[in-house]
Amino acid sequence: MIPALLIWLYKKYLAPALKDKNIKLPLFVKPFKKATTLFAFVCFSGGLIAQEQMVKYNVLHSGKVVGHMDLYQKRDGNDLYLKMTSQVKMRFILCIKVDIHEESVFQNGKLISSSVCRNVNGKEKANRQTRACGDCYQTVAEGKNGQLTQKHISQNLMLLYCREPDNNAQIYSDNFQQFLLVKQVSQHVYRIDLPDGNYNFYSYTNGICSKVDIHHSLYTIQIQLA
Repeated sequence: MIPALLIWLYKKYLAPALKDKNIKLPLFVKPFKKATTLFAFVCFSGGLIAQEQMVKYNVLHSGKVVGHMDLYQKRDGNDLYLKMTSQVKMRFILCIKVDIHEESVFQNGKLISSSVCRNVNGKEKANRQTRACGDCYQTVAEGKNGQLTQKHISQNLMLLYCREPDNNAQIYSDNFQQFLLVKQVSQHVYRIDLPDGNYNFYSYTNGICSKVDIHHSLYTIQIQLA
């Protein structure tokens, strides 16, 4: 702001005065003027540069690290792109390796598209997409088409890793392709019950998701900030 203000003051007052009196700028001032203009342009352009961030999590089972999860987010004006990848390897009777890849695109606070792809031991177990289409959303789940009559989806489960939700908020699940209710159970801790009977707890520190407790009928997993 200061360089821009200097340029405005120069053009508004100093330049006309020097022109009226037919005074030329000293040679040492011209480079300063050019540098100030360039600096102001850089400062202005800096506000337009997209903001990128990578957050890393550890996945734990019985206190042991069994995998990792990365959350990448890119903000460009009113647009938001999220990408989440996770690799988990656990041993029950057999060794199980789960790879999950999720993406979401928001524009002006509205979900435009999302996708969930889950592979277990190298075999695809889920491939689901949600896409805004006019006044509704089109869904695809393992090749089967569906539709949501909802006109505007503003929050999904991926956003829970970026910001703390409101109590009793309706959150869209890109995996189940339906809305889930958020229930606050204590300060900065929220519970979400899933349609398959399982449930998750989301805990927040300074507005950022710091831990997720996943309660499955067969196991319990913690996702913690690395």
